[in-house]
Amino acid sequence: MKPYEIIEHTADVGIKANGRTLKELFENTAKGMFDIIEGGKKYAQKIQRKIEIKKDAQSFEELLVHWLSELLYIFNRDQIIFSNFKIQKLEKNRLIAKSSGEKIDPENTNLQTEIKAVTFHDLKIERNKQGFACSIIFDV
Repeated sequence: MKPYEIIEHTADVGIKANGRTLKELFENTAKGMFDIIEGGKKYAQKIQRKIEIKKDAQSFEELLVHWLSELLYIFNRDQIIFSNFKIQKLEKNRLIAKSSGEKIDPENTNLQTEIKAVTFHDLKIERNKQGFACSIIFDV
């Protein structure tokens, strides 16, 4: 089972992600999103951030969008390319994770794709024989 694969979607781009657990699914969607941004390059894990999301989410799909949007916000604000993700706590209204990566200089770093937003388009987390799967589309 691949953790994720990049999929094309009309004018946007997305991923199909898999995980044996919901935590692993959330981690793999983050890995896939940053793979789209940086094109599969390997970055060091020099900087670690604790990320805590408390939202009145109606579903795990909504929490997933909040999670990826928060990572994207930190990337844009602080210029940190995250490459490692560890979900420590995952409940419908709360997520606690540690993410690590490297600060980049946008002027001297050749990034692959600019992601503008995480979308809800056709987003549905499904249980399957291997665990969990979902497809998620990013606005580029």
